[in-house]
Amino acid sequence: MTTTHHKLLIVSEDKHQTEDISSRVATIFSEIHSLKPVEVRKEISRLKPDIVVLHEQKNANSIQLIPYISKEVSGALIVYLTEQKDPLRTRDLNRAGAFDILFLPDEIQALEDVLGRAVQAFEKSQEDKDDFTSNWAKGKVMAFYSGKGGQGKSLVTSTLAQTIGLDSNSSVLLVDLNLQYGGVETILQLTNERNIYDLDPVLQELNDNHIRSVTVVEPKSQIEVLVSPVNAEVAELVTEEHVERLLRTARLYYDYILVDLPSEMTPISYTVLEEADQIGCVLVPDMLSMTVLNSVLDLFSKLGIDPANRLNIILNRMSRETELSQKDVAKHFPFPVIASLREDSKRIQRILNEGKLIRTSRNERGLPLFGRDIQKLARWLLTMDSMKSA
Repeated sequence: MTTTHHKLLIVSEDKHQTEDISSRVATIFSEIHSLKPVEVRKEISRLKPDIVVLHEQKNANSIQLIPYISKEVSGALIVYLTEQKDPLRTRDLNRAGAFDILFLPDEIQALEDVLGRAVQAFEKSQEDKDDFTSNWAKGKVMAFYSGKGGQGKSLVTSTLAQTIGLDSNSSVLLVDLNLQYGGVETILQLTNERNIYDLDPVLQELNDNHIRSVTVVEPKSQIEVLVSPVNAEVAELVTEEHVERLLRTARLYYDYILVDLPSEMTPISYTVLEEADQIGCVLVPDMLSMTVLNSVLDLFSKLGIDPANRLNIILNRMSRETELSQKDVAKHFPFPVIASLREDSKRIQRILNEGKLIRTSRNERGLPLFGRDIQKLARWLLTMDSMKSA
């Protein structure tokens, strides 16, 4: 095959493997780059490869890099090299969107042929304006954050997750990362003794069965909920790696992953905010909350968290008596206000006190104002995602 003008990226922690692959495909690609797996996050957008050879790390799950690469470089085709012949792993790789899978060392001789086919497929995708990435691994991570407590963030997040589950055919995972106190399980009337730290023994080979072994299903909406440990000792054991691996793996199996974050900025919160496709800032429209959001945005800037095209404002407890209007908030911040949730505290509090759910069925009548506004927000999100997919 003649040398192409396409760009190849080799991702491997094995220097000798990288050199061997480079020598084998030097006649196919005029431009070859290499990265270690830990460098992908920082460099992938700069390199913008057309084809990626992803060599599985030892003692790690490189499958989680596939949706990340696909997200950052739309249209890139990924050839996955692994030493493990595992049917479940092969299934997950196909779902994640790998163009092809080669099992080492037996199939290394086929690498040139596979990459030749990848080049042809990439060129065809450019001609057809088509994207060869799989429909899998498209799960959207939505983080909900407030720099100040008492904004109603957990209620908004849990009700929105439940509404998406009820009003669409989407699969939904709700993750409560208020590790020491929780809250979502009380709102949704759930109990579960398992939590994110129970994934620790299988963290390196995480898959859908592992995640579902620690979640609990909310019976009305059928969403899956990963509750917080509600135990300070266990909460301290949860690390950024637990959260990052959970979210990247969850992208393979769920359409929406909604994460309820604590108000304080922790390493775990930072990890989720960096990973998130969308950030929903829940805000009560008063001057104190506006001041706090300004501080949050300053902190984002210092930490290198880019909110552009990701951060949306959700106004909560809106009424004629509120201090600021939606227009006031929209003028003050360069981010869209995507929802204005009406004040309905008395009715909502009565529902929760009676141990009931805000949403119980798809076509239910007599929803509280808050529930109806959340329904509008869910419909808007689903419509926007449908338009983007089209």
